[in-house]
Amino acid sequence: MRQRIEVIRGQQEDSVTVEFNQNPPHNIRAGYFTKTFVTLRVGILIGEICYNLRSALDYLVFELAEHDSGVMQSGTQFPIVDTEKDFEWRTKGWLKGLNPAHIAAINRLQPYNGCDWAKTLRDFSNTDKHREFIEVGGEAEAYVYTRLIDKNFDRILGSVRRTPHPIHGEVDVKVYVTSRIQFADGAPIIETLDVVKLKVSETLQAFKAKF
Repeated sequence: MRQRIEVIRGQQEDSVTVEFNQNPPHNIRAGYFTKTFVTLRVGILIGEICYNLRSALDYLVFELAEHDSGVMQSGTQFPIVDTEKDFEWRTKGWLKGLNPAHIAAINRLQPYNGCDWAKTLRDFSNTDKHREFIEVGGEAEAYVYTRLIDKNFDRILGSVRRTPHPIHGEVDVKVYVTSRIQFADGAPIIETLDVVKLKVSETLQAFKAKF
């Protein structure tokens, strides 16, 4: 996902056009891109990431059920629900074979107990499971620099372009774009998925001693 977002940022950067005004004081004029270049690939990657993280929790419950009951249990699943009543109903099937301590531990990881990352994972996973892409958007800003006026030009990030100038012939310019690709609610994609990944990892680690 990080690589894909960096590709998008590069595409945005390449699409910025730069020219100097023909009239004094010959200010820089930039033509900004009209596309965000957020392709279906982003939605696919989000779905794959969430599917695998959710599966890791399901595998955890499967192993706990066999560990606690001594026999392999079928139909188990890590529940992520919004009410305690719903959780209690799910324990009859999805958490069969688990001992009360493990059920209580999973109960503490429910959205109604303040576990926001679990709700995020469930909502993203369910959307993908229903053959829909997670809604994403974003924003970006482009910065243009020229060797004529920027003293730290060589230290500035960005590839060098040669651009015609009304007086100086061609001059060096650089374009640098900052992109923010985010979910519909404004939450950043990478940071949000990083939190979910971390919390899933911590959950698995918390049960590691059981095995």
